[in-house]
Amino acid sequence: MSSHRRHVVYPTVGAVLLAVAGLLATGGLRRAGAQTAVSKSNAEAPTVQWRLVLDGERAPWPDTVSTASVDRLQTVERRVLRHLRRKGYYYATLDSATVDTSAPPGSACLHVRRGPQVRIGTLRIEGDSAVPADELRALMDTDEGEPLRPDRLEADIQALLDRYEEAGRPLAQIRVAETRLSKNGTPTLRVTLRVREGPELWLKRIDVPDDARTTPELLAHLAGLEVGAPLHDYDPEAIRRRLQEHAIFQSVDSPQLLVADDGGAVLRIPVEEASPGAFDFVLGYLPPSQTRDSGQLVGSGHLLLKHLFGGGRRAEFTLDRRPGQTSVFDVALSDPYLFGLPLRLEGHFRGEQRDSTYGERVYQLEGGYRLGDGLEVTATLGREAVRPGPAGARLRNDRQQIPRSTTFFYGVGLRYQEVDQAQNPRRGFSLDAQLAQGRKQRRFQRITAGGDTTRIANSVRQERLQGRIRTYLPLFDRQVLAVGGEGSVLLSRDFDRSDLFRLGGATSLRGYDEDRFLGNVVARGLVEYRLQLDRASYAHAFFDLGYVARPALEATTATRGWHPGYGLGVRL
Repeated sequence: MSSHRRHVVYPTVGAVLLAVAGLLATGGLRRAGAQTAVSKSNAEAPTVQWRLVLDGERAPWPDTVSTASVDRLQTVERRVLRHLRRKGYYYATLDSATVDTSAPPGSACLHVRRGPQVRIGTLRIEGDSAVPADELRALMDTDEGEPLRPDRLEADIQALLDRYEEAGRPLAQIRVAETRLSKNGTPTLRVTLRVREGPELWLKRIDVPDDARTTPELLAHLAGLEVGAPLHDYDPEAIRRRLQEHAIFQSVDSPQLLVADDGGAVLRIPVEEASPGAFDFVLGYLPPSQTRDSGQLVGSGHLLLKHLFGGGRRAEFTLDRRPGQTSVFDVALSDPYLFGLPLRLEGHFRGEQRDSTYGERVYQLEGGYRLGDGLEVTATLGREAVRPGPAGARLRNDRQQIPRSTTFFYGVGLRYQEVDQAQNPRRGFSLDAQLAQGRKQRRFQRITAGGDTTRIANSVRQERLQGRIRTYLPLFDRQVLAVGGEGSVLLSRDFDRSDLFRLGGATSLRGYDEDRFLGNVVARGLVEYRLQLDRASYAHAFFDLGYVARPALEATTATRGWHPGYGLGVRL
């Protein structure tokens, strides 16, 4: 059974049964001592072969009875009798014992009379009310008419205590109150278990260390507990593991339960919080080349603030300066437990400037409601605005290259995650699927057949489907196989360059430059062989296979193709 149980089983079953056996066979060893015969004295007390005769018939030596040298004859005799009494032969006595050391290695033979086997005549459970006695009896292997086995009875008592935990009474106690022997006719045992159920527990509050920023409300949500509700299925080890999975904690010790007289339980959870944030900055220089007249500064910066105000909130800022005079700025703010409910709210802004071709601004609001067991339903609302730059506003093939557009998207999604560790999983599965649709309003210039330049305004209906899946399989010690993929599909009767998805780089298709490929259908499958270094780090070998389908755009024709990538990496 689980080692965290706080129940008390007293007195121990084995001690009670041995006491009964002692009363039955006080004189057994005395008689045996008077009838012991040794054919040859030996001061060195040699080790001999032990034999057992039960009721006049040769019997195999019990595996559970350890032997000894001849000078500890009575010790071995007691072990044999104890073994028989545990099988219900409480009247077992030793008739005689003979030792022969005339020829090595010598032998010792114990002649034992077992007597009648004592079985359970009456088995009673007293003091039960929260759980019916019939239900408790159904959980027990020990039954009337069978010999009383101490180990089986102890396991039965533990099963009863587990049932009381499920009923919200983790402090229940069960005592073996009586093991009385009846000598009328066939000897039987009367066994009585007395239950002390204790108060029905309810969670009064959760206490955290004084120096912790985590709020008790957040701890309750993460641990799957509800303040004021009955404390059913209390398992401190499961609570500790559940909290340890979250990245906001460096370590979590076993919770401590304090119970007041009214049954209210105060749960103290010792937690050590992880670092409240992280920052990294990389700056590089690209020298001039055949396609670039002058050098360029490239780099990226990332700032992550975790666990803001003790409620698990996050703020993330990212700035990328990429080759080709492309800049991307990302801001994301999230609250995982809005108003103390299992409701997640996240706001996201993304600004992208593609040299002088166009600039794009994306505003998105996402909400998620957790249904339990790792399942979450989501809803999204977003606005995307594209403004052409000097190069994008030029006419090409009688049409403006990048239209001025505004798109409103709304959608729904489903997320599921069941992994053993959120940061560095060893086993588990995760799925994220999002479906959104919207209408894009466009305005652009076009040259008519008569050579005049005119302004055109129209709207295009668009649909997006995006998904991500991962499976983690443990192989050997600290070695994991990660298999999965992700993909995005855009459906529309007309496409602009700013509509297309980008693929390539360290976070998508590895082995290629950032944003190397453009397409309305992009996908990547991956296989990773990981060697876990610590709780959050691993080294890995990977193989990626990307697929890109690009529609006919401007003067280019539609293309599609597969793109493999492979390599080694380390995540710290």
